[in-house]
Amino acid sequence: MTKLNLGSGNLPLQGYINHDLVKHRPEIDITFDLNDPDWYLKVWDVYGNEIKEIRAWDVIEHLSDPINFLNQCWEILPKDGELKLKACGWHNPNYWVDITHKKGYDLLSFDYLDPTTNLGKEYGYYTLKKWQIKEKGLDRNQNIIIKLSPIK
Repeated sequence: MTKLNLGSGNLPLQGYINHDLVKHRPEIDITFDLNDPDWYLKVWDVYGNEIKEIRAWDVIEHLSDPINFLNQCWEILPKDGELKLKACGWHNPNYWVDITHKKGYDLLSFDYLDPTTNLGKEYGYYTLKKWQIKEKGLDRNQNIIIKLSPIK
């Protein structure tokens, strides 16, 4: 199982393909901008359909188009794949401190993507790429921790 660690920053993980915007550490394997509307092609061209898990810790709050980011993760993953996200919660004081944060998230934010939730039923038109929420919760800093699987 090939695993992709998007936005690894200063925490590259063993057993993962580590990504970041620039190669600022020797453990960074691939570099590209996640704001690129077609970044997933850079992964697909190299790894094809080998990616079974995407980890994106403290990434989505920095992106201009989070729906596009999620859609591209959906494209990469097989139906039994997993997207593991940690998103800065709007209750976390660091959301307001970090100048690069574009949006804070709520525990319900990702319900829009799951057609079995109330928000997903009402606003499912936000994207055609649907996800199943496998797990979700808050960490001690009020960040959202969520595990999603693509519905294909």
